[in-house]
Amino acid sequence: MSPELLDILVCPRTKRRLQIADTAVIDRVNALIKSGKCKDVSGAHVGEPATEGLFEPESGTFYFIREDIPVLIFDNAIRLG
Repeated sequence: MSPELLDILVCPRTKRRLQIADTAVIDRVNALIKSGKCKDVSGAHVGEPATEGLFEPESGTFYFIREDIPVLIFDNAIRLG
């Protein structure tokens, strides 16, 4: 993801800046998914592993990046903390 794009992306809920999810965050998300207990904000089951994503650390919100496109729909986000 280009630095220019990352500079303008914000969490649609908190309006705070997003950062590229590091390996530790991706590992946490994938552990939840693997356990079968992962649900997004809307309550839907999440079964597809994360390969990359964006993270808002203050709220612990993870947004998937699918096919190089950030999915910034809050209902599709995963709350980690």
